[in-house]
Amino acid sequence: MSLLAIPNVTGHVDDLWRNAEELARRFEQRGATMEVVALEGASPAVIGELRTTDPTATIGVYVHYDGQPVDPDNWDGHPFRPETRFDDSRVDLLDPVNPEWRIHARGASDDKTPFAALTAALDGLADASIERRIDLVFLFEGEEESGSPNLDRYMTEYAERLRADAWLLCDGPVHQSRRPQIGFGCRGYSGFDLTFYGADRELHSGHYGNWAPNPAQALAKFLAGCKDEDGRVTIDGFYDDTRPITESDRVAIDRLPDVERQLRMELGFETPDSAWSYGDALMFPTFNVRGLESADVGNQARNVIPTTATASVDIRLAAGDDPDRMVERVEAHLSRAGYTVLGHDPSPAERRAGKVAKLTRTPGSYRAVRIPMDSPLARLLLEAAATASGEDVVALPTFGGSIPLYLFEDILEAPVACVPIANHDNNQHAPNENVRVANVWYGIDLWSVLLTTDWGSIR
Repeated sequence: MSLLAIPNVTGHVDDLWRNAEELARRFEQRGATMEVVALEGASPAVIGELRTTDPTATIGVYVHYDGQPVDPDNWDGHPFRPETRFDDSRVDLLDPVNPEWRIHARGASDDKTPFAALTAALDGLADASIERRIDLVFLFEGEEESGSPNLDRYMTEYAERLRADAWLLCDGPVHQSRRPQIGFGCRGYSGFDLTFYGADRELHSGHYGNWAPNPAQALAKFLAGCKDEDGRVTIDGFYDDTRPITESDRVAIDRLPDVERQLRMELGFETPDSAWSYGDALMFPTFNVRGLESADVGNQARNVIPTTATASVDIRLAAGDDPDRMVERVEAHLSRAGYTVLGHDPSPAERRAGKVAKLTRTPGSYRAVRIPMDSPLARLLLEAAATASGEDVVALPTFGGSIPLYLFEDILEAPVACVPIANHDNNQHAPNENVRVANVWYGIDLWSVLLTTDWGSIR
């Protein structure tokens, strides 16, 4: 709980230093060699190692310790005064522990719980005089919630100290069914902002309506045409590079618990966006309009034809998709629709020459990563999670979110898998973020199994 009391808002460097130093201290107390390092212009990272006498493998552990911004007025308690709650009420910690209790604090689920679970597992094994079977190397990041802008620099600078046979990325939630979940990939990321133009000043909608071009309507029409009635993207070549679903992927997807009705009820909608099942949808790239802006609405609305309209679009990449090529396909789609595509605001002459659009790419794009579902690493992790939980484990070919897993492959030259602990309904990134006590217990059990398993099969 004391770790959760240290503010960890991403970008607040002084607080992040306090987190990093505390983490280094906690792992040093358990025999690890740790160092807080800082590259110029970056928040600190923590790297280290914990060796044993006869290891079957070296496993890397990645966790991030920074969190999303907070507005205390929107929380039931204070985001950095951890509280244990049940049914919206604080609990008496002298009562018998209920696995349904929730620990509320920023970072409780995203992403400080893995630290607590791992250190508790190390303590338990030490108390029972049980030897670990693996060496550990650590990379704890303080910029994940800022998009990991310096993760590649840290990996490159300290690559020799971060060598491992495989990496475990400890982030994210278990399955929506509450069953344990192991993820074998994450989507990549690309995106762009797109602006359409009308007249060079706002026009009276009565005098010029039906005659002057309306960029808001033109942009809405273009975006609507980027998907068909089944939710498939209509941009030529959009799915051409997407890695096909393998037989082992298909088996895993078909075995996913059916939670779609539960999710529709929980999330407040009835009709999905596509004809895909939820599991299948994760295997393909998305085209998501994440924001629209043009003139004003509500009480500020005026009877005008806007001068511009802008959309911000993110593309979550599936394995095989190239970030640059996906945006190039959007540009080609615009050209076929009759638009001249620019990377800057048009000059008056360009504006009068015909239909014109400005497309600017979102920085920080990267490819997706997915390891084979039938690989030795995949089988070992699924067996470990089943042993720790006593339940059937959900094998997820890829998480929907985007994490730069490609860096582990490209720089550290090792496979990486996602080992989540937190409950799915954890209010991640939102007020009243929480972690369920039962999930913390599962995390401790999982790490206890992982630390005492023979990993020789993955080499």
